[in-house]
Amino acid sequence: MSTTRLLFFYLPIGLMAASTLAAIAIGGLFFLKSSGDRRANGLYGGLLIAGGLTQLHFLMLFTGMFDQRPALEFLPIYFTLWLPVLLFLHVKISLYPSYRFRIGDLKHFIFPVAQLLFFVSIWLMPSFRRPEGRYFYSPFYGGLEQALYLIVWPAYIVFSYQYLRRKRRQLGRRTLPRLLWYIRKLLKGSMLFVIAYAILAISDFIGFNYFFVDMRSQEWYAGAQSLSYTVLLMWLTTYGFQVLLWGRRLLRAGHEN
Repeated sequence: MSTTRLLFFYLPIGLMAASTLAAIAIGGLFFLKSSGDRRANGLYGGLLIAGGLTQLHFLMLFTGMFDQRPALEFLPIYFTLWLPVLLFLHVKISLYPSYRFRIGDLKHFIFPVAQLLFFVSIWLMPSFRRPEGRYFYSPFYGGLEQALYLIVWPAYIVFSYQYLRRKRRQLGRRTLPRLLWYIRKLLKGSMLFVIAYAILAISDFIGFNYFFVDMRSQEWYAGAQSLSYTVLLMWLTTYGFQVLLWGRRLLRAGHEN
């Protein structure tokens, strides 16, 4: 076994599989969490489970399973447009537990719900599937979907930061309470890893469309791209693990401040 094969194929597979299992397991525990706001817990649990299932899709793609069983590509487990929305709503409810959802909040779910319905429909009705699978102009599974992903993620992190700053101004304190400190770290880490994913995705687009280089066929690039999402998922999962361990402490700190 070559070192390159080990580093850029088997290592990413192991990390992707581990992050998938961890995200789904910890996400499920959030629905059993008794401390904190149940809505915030459910939103973060949904985020981790959706992220883990999306990682499962990437894992099957990376290992070439779709080439052997093409129908698996259309399993309704691809939730890229759900992730930033669920993170934003989790942060919003965590900072303002008294907030009640309004009709206007439905706008956040237009693309996520449409993406889910898209995959459910093409899974149940194979005649709707396109032979090439992904195609550029699809807003749910293709080039346009990736563009939305790269725009929506930073936008919702910025929206979350705005609520965090507002909460901090309302508290009028120089030092951040523990709850706000953890949320800020969550958002900073998420933005960093999203930027890394964006750089790789944009490089792939430029290389393919302007230099006629298929970077996805390069083993090192495929490994790096898979790890960029894996690191993001691991960051979200690690934060969730911390909250599960110290949830009561975070909640108590939030009430005291």
